[in-house]
Amino acid sequence: MSALTDNDLKELKDLITSKFESISKDLNDIKVDAATIKSDVNGLGKRLDDTNKRIDNLEFTNRGIFITVISGLLLAVITLTVKFLTPPIS
Repeated sequence: MSALTDNDLKELKDLITSKFESISKDLNDIKVDAATIKSDVNGLGKRLDDTNKRIDNLEFTNRGIFITVISGLLLAVITLTVKFLTPPIS
């Protein structure tokens, strides 16, 4: 069995320290990426809310147009019915 020297222990310590620094740097990069993704998700949520508001406005407008068209057609049918089914006044 070989004995460990101070130089071997120093090399081992330097190797472990460099690996921990590398892991720490990678972890820090992951934290930055996670924060970026989180801000992107929040931005997408806001855009989704804005899109929902616009769709609600379109639904309201389309409902108004639909009611107007149906009312006009109903009025036209009633007018034509009254005009053609009433006996002429002599």
